[in-house]
Amino acid sequence: MMSVLELALILITVGLLILTVIFITYLIGIKGKTRYDVGGGIRSTMDVSMWKQRRNEKEQKILKDWDIKLLNKLSKSGEYTIDEIVAYLQESSPSIRERLNRLEAKGYITKTSAGSVIITEKGRKYVESLREKLWYRKKEKELLERKTI
Repeated sequence: MMSVLELALILITVGLLILTVIFITYLIGIKGKTRYDVGGGIRSTMDVSMWKQRRNEKEQKILKDWDIKLLNKLSKSGEYTIDEIVAYLQESSPSIRERLNRLEAKGYITKTSAGSVIITEKGRKYVESLREKLWYRKKEKELLERKTI
């Protein structure tokens, strides 16, 4: 019959063998990966250009507060001339034209032949989704405040 000491020694040995197998499996798993795959980083100029392209795409997807403010205003009242937008946003005309062109390229607004700006259906849906998100955040905040009281 085995003593308690022998049994403990066998269990420790088995445990160490299992840990060794797990460690070796882990090392084999990451052996084929480079430090860039594991920890990130930039590899070459090709990677840098791809990274910049992805960053620019993300920046283009995100609308600025200014854009959202304008879309919200357009969704409520419908149509504005560029001069009215300049007065409302209190920015320079070239800056506003650039932003309007970007919003038009995304399909959120359209310019009429008379020179005024109107919101498209895509723009209305976008503003509505933002309002809905804000409503849910407000309700969530109210619920969290009730739980803490």
